Amino acid sequence: MADIYAFPTGVKSRTGRDADPELPGRPVGVPDDVWQAVESIREMPHLRDVRYREIPVPSTLADYGIGVELESGAREDAADRMFDGTMPTGLATGWIMILYSVEPRSDWGSNWRCVAFARLPLDKGENDALTPDMYWDIMCDHLDAAEPGSIGGTVTVTRNTAFGSLGRDDSAGCEMRVSFTPTTFDGMSYDAGASVSAWARFLRSTIFDGETDVD
Repeated sequence: MADIYAFPTGVKSRTGRDADPELPGRPVGVPDDVWQAVESIREMPHLRDVRYREIPVPSTLADYGIGVELESGAREDAADRMFDGTMPTGLATGWIMILYSVEPRSDWGSNWRCVAFARLPLDKGENDALTPDMYWDIMCDHLDAAEPGSIGGTVTVTRNTAFGSLGRDDSAGCEMRVSFTPTTFDGMSYDAGASVSAWARFLRSTIFDGETDVD
């Protein structure tokens, strides 16, 4: 996997403690807190059946950002078969961006904020009024390291009806847009890898039953 970090352009160079070069491969001007978050993501264990990829973070969102795209479930290649040789049903995709503001933001209640997106498969039998609440509760159960009361977002249930040459193979899905403030502790670096792993576990849980093993 490529190194996972994406810093918005136009960041001014820094000197002093925030420019400490002790961490190898560290770009000039990156604050200690941000680089430690990058390192925590590099070192996080990867879940089986989840694919990870670095993505850029729009410079308008924050001073610094770390973006990770995630995918779990079936693709056409045989490499994505489960250990018993069967294929999982459906594909869950999404991403999470870890945002950092040099100055604490009142709307975040912190220097840090996470924004995330998920596109999830949905059985036809689950396409009802209870679906948004169900997925929201499942998602919240996975974000145990978020500040209480900081989680906000939307759940959208979609239904695709095919016509003509596509036949009548209707499908349903669910899209989630979420933001939250991660829990941090004074004197300790923020474990951004734990936030990425939590979102990866949530995506995986919508496809696979049972234990979320790591590679």
